Amino acid sequence: MKKLVRKFGKYNVATFIIMGVGLILFLLTPLLIWLFEIDSDIVGFLIFLTGLAMWVVGLIVRKVRSNKGGVGQR
Repeated sequence: MKKLVRKFGKYNVATFIIMGVGLILFLLTPLLIWLFEIDSDIVGFLIFLTGLAMWVVGLIVRKVRSNKGGVGQR
């Protein structure tokens, strides 16, 4: 886990974990419906989309911060 955090950063690892939880919850929907009558497909999909949106926003923020000094200068 330390290697992942060192390579990708805490924020990216957290967003990947959130997306993974959403994906697992989405894929376990048939089992959860059969055992507990809980429909988790929409919840899992929304958790996955939340993690994906967080990851995209993080990429945009990183890109803007890296180009901060170069705007309007040649």
